[in-house]
Parts: sequence; C-alpha cells; structure tokens
Amino acid sequence: MKNKLVSYCLFTYNQEEYIEHAIAGALSQTYTPLEIIISDDCSKDSTYKIIEETVQGYKGPHTIVLNRNSKNLGLGDHVSKILYDTAKGDYLLTCAGDDISKPNHVLEAVKVIENDAIGNMVDFSGEIIDENGVFVKKIELPYQEKFNTLEDYLNLKKIELFAPGRIVSKKMLNHFEPLTKKCPTEDTVLVLRSLLLGGFTRVNKDLVSYRKHMNNISSKGGLSKLSNLAIIAQYIKDVLFLFETNMLDEETASILLKRINLEYKIRFLSFGKRKYKLQNLTRPLLKRVYKIKFKLITNNKN
Repeated sequence: MKNKLVSYCLFTYNQEEYIEHAIAGALSQTYTPLEIIISDDCSKDSTYKIIEETVQGYKGPHTIVLNRNSKNLGLGDHVSKILYDTAKGDYLLTCAGDDISKPNHVLEAVKVIENDAIGNMVDFSGEIIDENGVFVKKIELPYQEKFNTLEDYLNLKKIELFAPGRIVSKKMLNHFEPLTKKCPTEDTVLVLRSLLLGGFTRVNKDLVSYRKHMNNISSKGGLSKLSNLAIIAQYIKDVLFLFETNMLDEETASILLKRINLEYKIRFLSFGKRKYKLQNLTRPLLKRVYKIKFKLITNNKN
C-alpha cells in the first residue's frame, strides 16, 4: 500500500541560533513521501537567511516548501495559513524552529496515528534540551500510552499532552474553521478540537528534542504574555461551530461552555499578574473553589 503524504510543518520566528539544527532534523526523516514546509513569520533576525542557505542545494527525497510572511501574523494566524492553505498532506506534523526531530519521528508518528482508533491527533514524548543543546531530562509517561477523552476534560481529569512534534489528521482539522487572527496559540486549541471529535492519544515514544530557553512561548513568562481571552474565545467559537453544524447537542455544548468558563478563571489565576503577595497565596484555594462549584453545577444537571 502506498504511503500517505505527510506535511512536516516547521514554524519559525527569530530563531537564528537554533533553526539550522531544526532543519537538519527535518531533512533527516526516513519517511516518504514527505513535504517539508519551513515557514517564517517575518523574523527580525537572520532566521530566514539561514533557512535559505541551509536548504540550498538539497537533493534528498523530500519536497521543500519555503514561506516567509510579508508581515508578522502571530502564531495562531501563521499556523492556520500553513495548515489550511499550504500543507497538502493527509497528516500534518508540527514543530517549532528550535525543536529537533529524530530521524524516525515521522515514520513512527504515522504508524501510531494510522493504528489509532480515532486518528485525530497523537502527542509523543521526548527530551528537554537547553539553549546549548545539552540534555536536561526526559519527558515520558509511566505507561505506554493514554487515550484522552472529552469526558476526561469535563470531569477535570488531567489531559496528557505534549505539543512538540505532534501529528494531526487533516480530516480532523477540516471539521473546523481556521483559527481566529487574535488566537495566540494552536497548542491547546488542537487539543480541545481533538477531544470534541472523539479524543486523542498520547504515546510514550521519544521522538523529538524540545529546546527550553528564555524566549519559549510555553515558558511561564511566555504564557503570561498570551491573551487568555483570545484563547477562550477560540474555544467558544469551536464549540458553537460544532453545535451550529449539529455535531454537538445543546446539553453537551452548554456544559462545555461552563467548563471553558472554568478554564478561563484558572488561566487567569495561573498566568495573570498579581500586585500583592496575599493574592499569590490564595491562588490554589481559589482554583479548588472554582472546580468544586463547577462539579456541583454539572452534577446537579445530571
């Protein structure tokens, strides 16, 4: 049977120190057919120049597609442009310009998602490296795999996710409209979308090196700069879109909106700035109170 086309989507922005290693990881992939899309969001440094120099003269088996946005779109809009308008693959694998894929990354990812019961999205494990590429620690599960469900999300159970190097089905993605221009992240948006359409799997396979440094969006400092309201607005938009297209019933949609409201409150507590130390000390207690209130409301409805 002929292999399906996979789009390896490498998103870059001001990563001149790391991009060459990220591209090397992409080009090393053993899976074919593979299109490698390297897309730069109008970097202010020499990232794009390094991209052009690194892939110049490449004669391997993979198709190389380069894109440079004429203006900075922001992460959500940038990701939407590539995943919806550029990528041609049946499966989309996403990495940042400071991540490094192992040569078997795509091959193993395709094996897992094609054998997955739902086939929406699969997250993998990996390792953390520092800004110099030095190993820090493993990111792994105490079990081989876990299937995350919408019921887990509604019951406030932990959702096992790890965004670097995840693989997403284009079929799943096409159930939704592109991300809004203000949405500052695709990570948890794709998680919720997968849960809404049946769930997603997290597998304990070490396939990618995730580089941690001061400019990571996923660092606590980076997350505190993201607009929580824009993220929550995207969640609500996706739930209402499925409701309007009869893919979600009214009762489920109503509970989901309450759950998303809870998430907004928790995000505000986790990443919002506080002026007084006492406010920091009360965060854990407030989170517990919000969760108890949500459980009481949803249990009474049942």
